[in-house]
Amino acid sequence: MSKAIAEPHAMVGLEWLKDIRNRTERRRSKNASVKRRKANRKVSSWSFADVQAKTAYKTRLSGGVPIWVDADYTSQGCSICGHTGKENRPNNGLLFVCAHCGHTLHADLVAARNISMRTLLIRQDWVRTGRLSAVPEASGDEAKAARLSRYAELRWSLDASSVLIVGRMAH
Repeated sequence: MSKAIAEPHAMVGLEWLKDIRNRTERRRSKNASVKRRKANRKVSSWSFADVQAKTAYKTRLSGGVPIWVDADYTSQGCSICGHTGKENRPNNGLLFVCAHCGHTLHADLVAARNISMRTLLIRQDWVRTGRLSAVPEASGDEAKAARLSRYAELRWSLDASSVLIVGRMAH
């Protein structure tokens, strides 16, 4: 899979999954069902970084650049109107339904769109400033809040050209 993603001179967007194991919710209970215990085992054994490391390595090998973006709210934020909330994921399932505009899609596709828009935003910043930040800056809560606010301005166009529209940057 990582070979297929790593195109020559590509910029590949990846979620920054640092400390994800600590952020992954595991429900513990003496009365946990067999299904819940199996899900907990699966979460505990999953190698979060394996595919990413291989993809980043092969992207660099082909002359491309791996770009890590904040993973926060990628599957809870609407790529059409920008509304973010847990209510957009009914029953924490795989269906995404925006509580604001009604946009409906598979939650993983919504997350992929949000990751790609964040990657394009980093590319735009790179073109504008000449500086490339391939990893989200870890300079504190205020910087992260500013980045998330900027991400909320991104919109996915439904037309065939899939144009990236950025709120204030387009003016």
